[in-house]
Amino acid sequence: VGRRLAMPGSPCLRRLTEAFGDRILRVDGSLDRAKLAGLCFADAGKTARLNAIMHPLIREEEEAWISCQQADMVLIEASVLIESGGHERMDAVIVVLADVDVRRARVLARGLQDERAFEHILARQCDDDRRFAVADYVIRNNDGLTELRRQVTTVYGRLRRDFHLAQG
Repeated sequence: VGRRLAMPGSPCLRRLTEAFGDRILRVDGSLDRAKLAGLCFADAGKTARLNAIMHPLIREEEEAWISCQQADMVLIEASVLIESGGHERMDAVIVVLADVDVRRARVLARGLQDERAFEHILARQCDDDRRFAVADYVIRNNDGLTELRRQVTTVYGRLRRDFHLAQG
């Protein structure tokens, strides 16, 4: 949703460039997400400014999307759901999380960030204890796709049972 909202020419991108300057734009006028992230994750004030712009817009899009759904269950993936307070609007929260060392290894293996950037991002996120305190369901993503799929299937069954939804 955030990517779509910040497309070239959008009101959102205009607000972002007003707040952070043209340096967050690529030559073609699109948002340089890595540059914006680098600016914001190193500075709590800039992170707060970014969140103040993005979160209300994302929330509006989320609410519009939910209102159009006809399924008995909808899932929203949101990497900063807890930090933004969005978890308070949810019927249930599933936290999918790998241990910090696993996350670090995966991020560094992608080659898009270095150790310092990873630590800045980690410092701006809520800690794992907070995530687990908020979570209604936890999926541990440490051990590969087979184990991840097993846990997802288990949580899906629990959700259907806990919310009295028909099996299907």
